Amino acid sequence: MDKIKVLSCAKEGNFFKAEIENSPFYIDGKGGQLGDRGNINGAKILNVVDENFVIVNKELTPGTYFYFIDEARRVDIAIQHTAQHLFSAIAYNDYELNTVGFRMSDNYSTVDLDSQDLSPRTIEELEDKINEFIGKGSHVLINILPKNEAAELKSLRKKISEKVQDSVRIIEIEGIDTSACAGFHVENIKELRLFKIIKWEKIKGSYTRFYFLSGQRAIDDYKNRNKIINTLVAKYSCKDFEILAMTDKVLEEKKKIEGELRLLSQDYGTIILDNLYKNPILLEDKKVLFFKGNHRVIEYISSNMDKNEHIFIGLFDNGGIVTSHLIDCGAFVKFLTVLNSNIRGGGSKERANIKGDLDKTFILCALEKFFTL
Repeated sequence: MDKIKVLSCAKEGNFFKAEIENSPFYIDGKGGQLGDRGNINGAKILNVVDENFVIVNKELTPGTYFYFIDEARRVDIAIQHTAQHLFSAIAYNDYELNTVGFRMSDNYSTVDLDSQDLSPRTIEELEDKINEFIGKGSHVLINILPKNEAAELKSLRKKISEKVQDSVRIIEIEGIDTSACAGFHVENIKELRLFKIIKWEKIKGSYTRFYFLSGQRAIDDYKNRNKIINTLVAKYSCKDFEILAMTDKVLEEKKKIEGELRLLSQDYGTIILDNLYKNPILLEDKKVLFFKGNHRVIEYISSNMDKNEHIFIGLFDNGGIVTSHLIDCGAFVKFLTVLNSNIRGGGSKERANIKGDLDKTFILCALEKFFTL
């Protein structure tokens, strides 16, 4: 393990911002890439802010310390970043599509291409070409060139930014791509092992965003999806190619059952409402209808009761509804939250929702007090 010098360390929010002399850590967000992780004398690195500062999870007094960089993470980042170069290269070379954005996270990476008219077949073809190129293998070369020499390279996929003033780090995937980049990359394209587009979507009016995985991330994703398929096969007692048909069947049955349940709830709600009308709770000069039970039934009663003549309080698991034209329901629920800090909720004059462990006696006593305000 090597050593670094911590020049200062100050609390920032819940963590600490440490100033590092000659920091060896790669910066978060530089070139769209993830930054380094590891630790300094046991203090976990949470974010690499810039060339001088890192965020750590505990205070470090100024001094010289051993540090550790997560090299396995660097390898994974190198795989994802090189995969982006390969993806962008084939999209540009074979489909004349430009990469207009790239971001990497710990779960997936994204590339934005300047098109919205890509068919699923074209996207599948693009993915196949990437994996075919990975299988062939190709060296990934790194060269440092003066800016004027780098700018003259005819094979550059994208012009070098005018912000670059000094030498330029050139990444070349032999036979397919040349790009300026400061990030981590593999030595041979075979190290990517596998490339997988997990989804895509239209963004910003004219671009398509692709979410992708490469290397072990892609392999793990295949494993997890295979587990899901096997679980569904077992649950449905079917073949894997029958899963979609079985899912459609289950959804249709669910839709039918929900319709039947809705009708039953209405019939039951009608009976309950009729009984509530016959046996109201009298508080002061007002008639209160109280019911605790199924949420669907409560919704039906609240929609069909006479709000000009009654106050309805319906309670279900960890929640409830208050509705009426006789009181300000929102104000009443606010009053409940004052009486009991474990209760939450709010709403309008005509209807309000309650959240919390609700008790009939408490609510009716609170309503009686509310009348006197």
